[in-house]
Amino acid sequence: MTETKKYEMTIKDKAISVYLIVGAVVQFLMMFLYGNWFNLDILFYVGLLFAVISGVLILSSNVLKEQGEMEKGKGFVTTKLVDSGIYGIIRHPIYGSLFYLFIGFALISQHPVSLFFGLTMSPFCYYFMLAEEKMTINKFGDEYVEYMKKVPRLNLLIGLWRKIK
Repeated sequence: MTETKKYEMTIKDKAISVYLIVGAVVQFLMMFLYGNWFNLDILFYVGLLFAVISGVLILSSNVLKEQGEMEKGKGFVTTKLVDSGIYGIIRHPIYGSLFYLFIGFALISQHPVSLFFGLTMSPFCYYFMLAEEKMTINKFGDEYVEYMKKVPRLNLLIGLWRKIK
């Protein structure tokens, strides 16, 4: 394991983060103001499922704190690679929870504005996943590269299938 320098957010990263926050607030409000806009119940229930999956992912990511030997005051900076629990199924449960939440909110409200935000915000989560992977490869090297071969980035179905197999 090598020591990595602290990540400095670029102006682009900050702009994307602001967009994600504003978009999440707008989606949340649209859900309550215009819930089920097109009255497509199947999309509404799929959206609820995505929101529940999001909650499960964020709650189960606490294994990072427990097993990652995190230093106090350092945020989510670990000194040990965690590959168990949810991290044995997908590599990015925290970003994954946001990804699924944004899609879930869009499907629940079905309002065009919420759908727009859901479709445009999800790729930004992916952008941050890729950036984090570069930093993690620098930090953990081959150990993380091997982990990447075993555990999918975001696909829960493939991750569960591999875990069961």
